[in-house]
Amino acid sequence: MNIYFMLLTLSAFAFFIFSVGRTWVRITNIGTGSEENRTHNMGRRLWDVFFEGLMQRRMYQDFLAGVMHLVIFWGFFIVSVGTLETLANGMFPSFTFRDLFGHESFLYRLFAVSQDWTNTLVTIAIVWAYSRRLFFPPKRFESLAKSARVDAYIVLGLIGGLVFTSLLYWGAEGFANSRDNSYLVMAPLFARLAGFGISTQGAWLVFANVVWWAHITILFGFMCFLPYSKHQHLIWVWPNIFFKSHLSTGRIRPMKFAEDAESFGVGAVKDFTWKELLDGMACVECGRCTEVCPATNTGKTLNPRLIINYIKDAMLDSAHPEDKRKKLIGEIVTPEELWACTTCGACMEACPLHIEHLPPIIDMRRYMTMTEGTVPPELQTALSHLENQSNPWGFNNQTRGDWAKGLDVKTMAETNGDVEYLFWVGCAGSFDERYKKVSKAIAKIMNEAKISFAILGSEETCNGDTARRSGNEYLADMQIRANIETFQKYKVKKIVTGCPHCFNTIKNEYRDFGFQVDEVLHHSELLAKLSSEGKIKASKKLDTPVVYHDSCYLGRHNKIYDAPRKALEESGASPILVEMPRNRNKGFCCGAGGARMWMEENQDQRVNVNRTKEALATGAKTIATACPFCMTMMRDGVAAEKKDKEVEVLDIAEVIASA
Repeated sequence: MNIYFMLLTLSAFAFFIFSVGRTWVRITNIGTGSEENRTHNMGRRLWDVFFEGLMQRRMYQDFLAGVMHLVIFWGFFIVSVGTLETLANGMFPSFTFRDLFGHESFLYRLFAVSQDWTNTLVTIAIVWAYSRRLFFPPKRFESLAKSARVDAYIVLGLIGGLVFTSLLYWGAEGFANSRDNSYLVMAPLFARLAGFGISTQGAWLVFANVVWWAHITILFGFMCFLPYSKHQHLIWVWPNIFFKSHLSTGRIRPMKFAEDAESFGVGAVKDFTWKELLDGMACVECGRCTEVCPATNTGKTLNPRLIINYIKDAMLDSAHPEDKRKKLIGEIVTPEELWACTTCGACMEACPLHIEHLPPIIDMRRYMTMTEGTVPPELQTALSHLENQSNPWGFNNQTRGDWAKGLDVKTMAETNGDVEYLFWVGCAGSFDERYKKVSKAIAKIMNEAKISFAILGSEETCNGDTARRSGNEYLADMQIRANIETFQKYKVKKIVTGCPHCFNTIKNEYRDFGFQVDEVLHHSELLAKLSSEGKIKASKKLDTPVVYHDSCYLGRHNKIYDAPRKALEESGASPILVEMPRNRNKGFCCGAGGARMWMEENQDQRVNVNRTKEALATGAKTIATACPFCMTMMRDGVAAEKKDKEVEVLDIAEVIASA
């Protein structure tokens, strides 16, 4: 037994465990913000760790990079089996897998071949990774800090050093011990790499020992460096995936109101939840979130990767004395970055580590809105209207049902709730002159299909989406509870909405307030159902192509991609449906989500113009939407491009109703 090497090994592992443990203790002790249960659905969580972690499903969105990462990742695990033998041999010089399994055994041959090929493949992948970063780096790497780039080169170098020294050692050790030709068959790559110019067995033995110590030195250096590197995600990715939310990405965690609270939301690192801090430590800064962010893509200051990095910076900064710490909002992250977010969720969809970007952004907005009272002026106007008239335009809420005058549409009060569906019209469908036409189209189709429904009229108030996403949780709480009381009054069981934001809030968030109905449908789902059942059928068809724009809150947040397309195609209204390059889960935001509908967009290019140009490039003469915000933004974009006389923007309900 080599007691000195054993002590060296134990010391390296002890330092690694101490470093990891200290970080975990800080995460769980500092993150005192309220957090929901993250330990239910244990079977699914274990499956997620396998499928999302080990199999790395999301890495293949960039296919070549995904393959490269998979080779390095799995190669690292396979090579680690050989590293275990190396460590055991260092502590017990007489121990080898060759003697344990037998030189000619199947297990040893399998082990030798796996080490031979895996070390070689990982070496090639590391060279590829270096070349990619040096000569043709992805655009998302442009915003990486110099320290992050250096860190990546160091980690790649350490992994490359481990596999390359392993290759050399296996070959040199084989020659040093004069193995027979069967060894060359088992590990030809090792043998060919090591077989250069050294002719004596003694020289081979010296060379093998030098390479062995080089391998051990790199290994222990890597173990000590990893917990302090950005590549510590190799440690934190597993709990991060295990504890990921199983709820809709469009759902916002409710806030608990304490009577003695000195502040609301997140204004300091201690206010973050432990999961938000864990996200900060798990981030590898790959920039995939930044690459798809509509704010970043149109020149705004927001960079989702930096938002998560700021959380880690704030946690590290919290180790300083209180009078030396930076202010979270203002010195670490700026208000402009937080207000630029459209809450589209593209960042969360792209992240291979399942980091949740939106919750901390909303939490910090809550602090700015409810504690500091620092809200963009135009948004403050909308919030005041919501508080006084229950809609962001400030119209008299008693006129909410006026759009339905002259139509065969009854209120819940008139029917005493004795209908199958409550048609939740929403603020836009009730007050926006353009979207009132959509409400009428939906009502026309429901009547045509003989659907039993009614509206709330003046009893309906805003669903709470705008207030919640602007950080005014107190106002949203009032609106949500008032609506729930009305639902319970009429014993509402089924709801169909004309707006994805209303749909998302009622379906995914009202349950957090103690209310859940049997069914919540977006009108695209109802239309698709009616079309497939043959209850609505077009008597005429559009003779020009239609391009459909995916709403983030319908598609990405609630995975409803097929229903709008199916409704257009099966109804026969649109036989020619074309797609934009960025569609479905890779769709690009219209720019109005996250209460951005009520804020000015002054930096660089407008998000809606960026998206509109993509739609116009398809050559379609009709842009179909399924959201009032999307319709407004796309119409403005078409007008900005001076194409409003050639291209019209219609809701899918209008396309079907007119046909």
